[in-house]
Amino acid sequence: MAKNFSKIHIYVMNPPKFLDRRASLEKILSELNFNYSFISINDEIELSPEGINKNHNKQKTLNSFGRDFSRGELASTLNHLHAYEVFSKSENDFAVIIEDDQYFEKEEFTSIFNALIQSHLHNDSPSVILLTPVISYMERTSKNLTSKFKLAKVFEAWGQAYIINRTAAKKIIKVNQGSWIIADDWVRYKRYAGIDLYGVIPAPIRTNVTFSSNLLSERRLSKRTNKTIKFALKKISYKIFKDLYKFFFLYPFMKLKRNKNGF
Repeated sequence: MAKNFSKIHIYVMNPPKFLDRRASLEKILSELNFNYSFISINDEIELSPEGINKNHNKQKTLNSFGRDFSRGELASTLNHLHAYEVFSKSENDFAVIIEDDQYFEKEEFTSIFNALIQSHLHNDSPSVILLTPVISYMERTSKNLTSKFKLAKVFEAWGQAYIINRTAAKKIIKVNQGSWIIADDWVRYKRYAGIDLYGVIPAPIRTNVTFSSNLLSERRLSKRTNKTIKFALKKISYKIFKDLYKFFFLYPFMKLKRNKNGF
């Protein structure tokens, strides 16, 4: 039996031009016992030269990411930050953020939330639970949610659908002033915002192959041609630390597991 989801709100990142994506997700969302809304920035204002100059720190992005964001990446990042602002001003305790090109089974979605409410969604520390596939996670931290799904701490991941609490949303808003961390870069959010990152394994939400992902397409075509010395030094030092941490702690003691099949 479904629990009370009145303090959980679903925000779907959906620019007005993608009506087909909205219709596809609304068929599923309308049958759930959740409040939901479709949300988007105003591209004409926020992505104008004036808007970008106001909202985006290009130099900080170059130093951190190795290149500037594409228009689509910046739009996605500003959309997620906008959702956090709306959520943080609401009376909801948790938000589910979903890109409009995702798909899930409503029965699995509800059963996972029933389990999370009992086991995890009372945590006030800044936490995010990814609902899309992760890159690697710590097997030793995993706990069963249902007969099919488990929850585990995540080491590396990108993610287009997730649960976030108010504490995490506020910390991300503060850290990502200047929108220099891309929307789904959870490794950097862990480093700079102190987010506790979890994932549902296997992932209950997948990309809807009916729709092409503009964000992923742009990311594949992008090249780091404007790398700064600061970026190169940061990357080298962090990679050394990360590899030592993985091989001398995570693999032997936390049973770090790479998600080879993308589930």
